[in-house]
Amino acid sequence: MVEAGEATPLLSSKPIGTGSFDRNNAMINFRRKSIKKLTIRQMSSLIPDKDDEETAADALVEKMEYLPVANPIEGLAPLFPNGGIEPIDGQEYVPYREPSLVKSVPAFPPYPRKARHRSYYLWWTNEFRHWWKSSRLLVRLGGLYVYSFDPTIAPQILILDPDKRKSIKKLFKFAKKLGQGGQLRVFVKTVKPFTRSMRLLVGGWRWFEAAPCRRIEVGVEETMAFIGNRVSRFVARGATDMLGLEIVLPFQRFLFRGDYLPYPEAFHPIAVCVCLGIIRAVSPFAASFQGSRFGRVLTRRFFSSAKNRWLPVQRIGDLNLLSDDCQEKDEANQTADLVIIARRVATSLGKVQTSGDGDGEKVVRQYEALRDEGFVQCGAGSGGYAVYQFRFKSTTILLHVTPYGPSITDVMPFYLVLEFETSVDVRQQKWANSLAPISSLQLQGPQVLEGYAYQGAFFSPHHFAELKQMYDKQLLAYEAACKKLPIVSKNTRHGGPPRDLPTLKSFLEAGKRSKKRKQNTREFNELQKVVRSVAREILALMKKEKKMGEGGHRLAPKGVILYFEGLDCSGKSSTGGLVQAALEQSGYDVGMRQYNRPPTSEQRMRPWMDRFDVPGSSSILDLSQTQDEDGEHIGLVWDRGPAGDFVYGNLNELSVEDKKKRYEEFMAFDRECREKDILFLKLFFVTNRDSIAKTLGKRLAQKKMARDLTTWLQACRSRGEVEDVSFEGLEAISAHIDPTDFIAFNQYERNLRIFSNFVMNTDTDDNPWVVVNTGDRYAARKALMSSFRDHLKEFQSRGQRCSPCLGPKPSMCSAKTQAI
Repeated sequence: MVEAGEATPLLSSKPIGTGSFDRNNAMINFRRKSIKKLTIRQMSSLIPDKDDEETAADALVEKMEYLPVANPIEGLAPLFPNGGIEPIDGQEYVPYREPSLVKSVPAFPPYPRKARHRSYYLWWTNEFRHWWKSSRLLVRLGGLYVYSFDPTIAPQILILDPDKRKSIKKLFKFAKKLGQGGQLRVFVKTVKPFTRSMRLLVGGWRWFEAAPCRRIEVGVEETMAFIGNRVSRFVARGATDMLGLEIVLPFQRFLFRGDYLPYPEAFHPIAVCVCLGIIRAVSPFAASFQGSRFGRVLTRRFFSSAKNRWLPVQRIGDLNLLSDDCQEKDEANQTADLVIIARRVATSLGKVQTSGDGDGEKVVRQYEALRDEGFVQCGAGSGGYAVYQFRFKSTTILLHVTPYGPSITDVMPFYLVLEFETSVDVRQQKWANSLAPISSLQLQGPQVLEGYAYQGAFFSPHHFAELKQMYDKQLLAYEAACKKLPIVSKNTRHGGPPRDLPTLKSFLEAGKRSKKRKQNTREFNELQKVVRSVAREILALMKKEKKMGEGGHRLAPKGVILYFEGLDCSGKSSTGGLVQAALEQSGYDVGMRQYNRPPTSEQRMRPWMDRFDVPGSSSILDLSQTQDEDGEHIGLVWDRGPAGDFVYGNLNELSVEDKKKRYEEFMAFDRECREKDILFLKLFFVTNRDSIAKTLGKRLAQKKMARDLTTWLQACRSRGEVEDVSFEGLEAISAHIDPTDFIAFNQYERNLRIFSNFVMNTDTDDNPWVVVNTGDRYAARKALMSSFRDHLKEFQSRGQRCSPCLGPKPSMCSAKTQAI
């Protein structure tokens, strides 16, 4: 029989309940344990203060009265796998640190999930490898030059008769030796093992430093890149040898035999062999890069198809809501217990970060904000480190909070660690009485969760790294552009500081690296070329329709509605703006409508779709020829719309029957647009959380730049009474990001599910939704313009008997359309 006051080795290193309990001593003991980094937990449940005169038995009894009723299984939690914590949906989540380690600082800095060359030494090793490859090529070319003028070899080549077959073979061998490096080919062959070892070292290092969820993909990618490198070199050498032996040298003999070239005046065998040797030396070097790239692209597309990842443009039925685009395998499940609590903690810490900025609000301290959520402070340390306790499902959760500088737009992020304290001793006075009602704990998700809180949002380490890296990149480009401003001012007419978002983006391009700037310029020019091409097609349709007269069917739509819907920070305006630019260049008068606010009381009294404007009128489809003889081509952009009422309004709380009525009302509006020859282009923008975090970091950097530019422009004001500087553009940049963007980041899966359900229930074969994945902005924009062309072709064929299909009908597989 085990008596009260006994301790088990798994739970405590000394008996519990002997002597009086003192809160201060408990906190000191907690700090001492943190310093020693003990792997065995001591009692850490928060107990009210006790007087020195109280006995140990009274303290233990009052402790049990203070704590909620708990199963004795908590005392035996270490006996169960993972402390009785079950995974969700079989999703694997590997925490970065064990529950017993100190949680004041991250084990290592956060890094992007797809980061490459995170180690400084790996980056330099890869740079050295490329330098070594280039040096080997220079050694080959140097040996080629020396060998071509070798006095023991050159005279023998000059006296060869080009009419003989043996001469062709000797010339080919001479050219082959030149390509191998001549007399230095022995050195090149000697260092070949070192070259291969460097390649294998870099590939293995890349695999080792990859994120755990991507190691298989990175390993296969590096293997395929190595295979592509070797195969491309073999193919390049074989093709060069075949070119010389079967084409160039026989063709030279043909020219001499047919007297097309005079012999021996035009016979220069060394020059021909030198050219072949240079090609044989350079072609494997150039082909190796393309072979590696081909292997990487092949691997990425294979994994993209195998894992059914999102395409740049697709139908809603093909959108896999279980892919790793939105369900990253190394992220904790969003319904896990600790994730839900972490969001509550981040919301509370957001009050601490945003209060007391001189706006008259009361400063909220950290412990006060967390106390409102049920967290009680039980420890503290240097550097702002604090520990809190929270009772959850008859167990205790420890929260570790530490400021994680530097600040981002003058707001300090916090480093958070939450863990289940599975070794809390809540036994009864007699241990034997605690054995009968033993049952398994019902805890879901990981035992330890690590992340960062910023402006009310909880970021995983990977997501926070994406935000911080993009933030730092933008500020670095801004600083470099400011240094180049005097040179830009000297060479251009407009060299002053930027005053709005377009000029700020152009200003930042000057501060980027030359390679990145050239890539951005090339992609921009290609996209503008596509936009102009689509605009010319629309103009041609307008002219053709005008020649046909009123008797023919309409070729160019009289009105166009561009409906941009989707997740926040998914690039709706920048990506969908290309379609808008094509309409404007073709002569459409395009207007903008923003429906990011709930309907007013007057609008709620009318039918739901009446508050959404259409071309020509605010409530009805009216495109009659009232403004001029030919009528006016009008375009209208909906920035958010009916689907937003489900996500950001209260329509998602309606019953199933009421939701169906809303769906039918939207589809009736779609059919009416089709009958009135209005092109209703419905675009649903989706992206992954890594891309959203990048966009948040970019907008935060632009907000900080706007503050600096405001100070800059205030100094540029004229000394007269008339104000000649406007700050409206900078205010628009600051307003481009607000707290709702961070709230939407925490509600990513919820918003994606509601948006997808609306799109899926309103999708039709006549006018399907276009799902645009902006994870890769350039690919998404090119695919979107191609899809817009398809919609224009479908519109042209509406008056014909047979209409072209806008794409295969999506397979409504439950695995793809299942809600998150």
